[in-house]
Amino acid sequence: MKSKMSKNVLLLMVFLGLAACGSDPIPKPVGYFRIDLPPDTFKSFGDNCPYTFKVHEFTVHRPKRENCWFDIHYPRFNAMVQLTYRPVDNNIDTLLNDMHNLVFRHTVKADGIKEKLFINEEDKVYGTLYQLVGDAATHTQFFLTDSNNHFLRGVVYFNAVPNEDSLRPVNEYMYQQMIHLIETTRWE
Repeated sequence: MKSKMSKNVLLLMVFLGLAACGSDPIPKPVGYFRIDLPPDTFKSFGDNCPYTFKVHEFTVHRPKRENCWFDIHYPRFNAMVQLTYRPVDNNIDTLLNDMHNLVFRHTVKADGIKEKLFINEEDKVYGTLYQLVGDAATHTQFFLTDSNNHFLRGVVYFNAVPNEDSLRPVNEYMYQQMIHLIETTRWE
C-alpha cells in the first residue's frame, strides 16, 4: 500500500513539475487609446477684444480676471489654450523677454524647442510659434504682436500627465490648431 501511495505521490509531483514548466510570462506593452480627430470647422472669436481669430467650433471659452484674457477649452481632448493679452506701451522688449523666459523655462524637461516665425505684413501680425519636444508641461506656445499696440500670448495645456508618446496625436492636432489661430488673427 505504501509503495502504491508513494508511486501516486511521485506521479503527481512529476505531473505538477511538468505542468509548471513553460515560458516566462511576458508583460504586455503599454497601449494607448485611439484618438479620433474631428474635421476642421471653425468659428470666429473676439468677445469685444482688440483681436479676433478663428477657433474650432467645439471649443468653449471662459474669460479670466483680466480684460481679454481667456481659457479656450477643447473638451474633447481635455486641453486648454490659455490666452493673455497685454497692450504695448513702450514695453515690447519687456514683453518679448518675458515670453522668451517663460518658453525656455521648460528646457528642464523638454528635449528641444522648435520655432516657427509668422509675418503677416498686410494685417501687421507678427509672432513666433514654439513647439517643445519631450515630456514638458506644454508642447505648444506662441506670441503675436503688431509691435506698437498689441501683444497676445498663448499656451496649450492638457489636464493629463505630460507623456509625449500618448499625447503625440493630440499635440500635433493642437499645434495645427494654433497655426490656424495665428494665421487668422487680426487686430481691431
